[in-house]
Amino acid sequence: MTDTSEARSLGSSEVARALGVSQVTLRTWEKRYGIGAAQREDNNRRRYTPEDVERLRRMRALQAQGTSARDAARLVLARSAAGTTVRRRRERLTEAAESFDLPTIGALVDDAFTSLGVAKTWTEVVAPVLRAIGERWAEHDDRNAMVAEWALATTASAAIDRYAAPAATPAGSAPVLFVCGPTERHELPVKMLSAALSDDGAAAAFLSGPVSVDVLRAMSARFAPRDVVVWSMTAQSADVRFLRVLSAEGVPVRPAGPGWRGLPTVGEPLPPSFTAALGVYSS
Repeated sequence: MTDTSEARSLGSSEVARALGVSQVTLRTWEKRYGIGAAQREDNNRRRYTPEDVERLRRMRALQAQGTSARDAARLVLARSAAGTTVRRRRERLTEAAESFDLPTIGALVDDAFTSLGVAKTWTEVVAPVLRAIGERWAEHDDRNAMVAEWALATTASAAIDRYAAPAATPAGSAPVLFVCGPTERHELPVKMLSAALSDDGAAAAFLSGPVSVDVLRAMSARFAPRDVVVWSMTAQSADVRFLRVLSAEGVPVRPAGPGWRGLPTVGEPLPPSFTAALGVYSS
């Protein structure tokens, strides 16, 4: 019996001829912008569905009008996003992460931010994929899963840096500053929280990298923050002294993350769920 879905798909050479581009260009568009073939044969050759070809035609048409390849790809992805389910987004992101395809991961997260917003992108797309990959790593000691987790976390973090929140922050609002504990390396959850607040129009900023007490003193004196949220994923990075020193100097600190659990912390802990933590500052 003939597989009708396979019969309707095309190989790279056929698509290249139809569009008047080279196969190298097709591979470049897929790697850099996340627009390419939805299917692979057993030998990893690309198979393009009619929907894939239509997206590529739209991209080609936009380029003919003078649009850059990057902007054309973003417009095409945004147009097709309305018909993309959250489940399909997770599937595509998982495939890209497991292939260590950083450009495609970036394009998919960029598109999700634009279509869904930061909060929904995190809670319904990125976090579930990271959790599933992490569970496979823990259960089976799968080194490929370890690399996939790193690829997704690193590229999603870079996508936050590119993302410009559409909502305006009210002038004069006291910001919430987010930092990681002195030795914490898992910054993505709290960085997403900060970006989601900015997305909602709240005044928020994430301070990347190791941030010293002296830096936080200066930032607090300059911006009079509503809170300084100190994130720790693990107990090893939960430095209670760090909180106490800041609190003693009048800095309004709040611990956040599972690393603080059971420790004699200073300040009211942020709720453990992303949505609840977002609600604290979105109201």
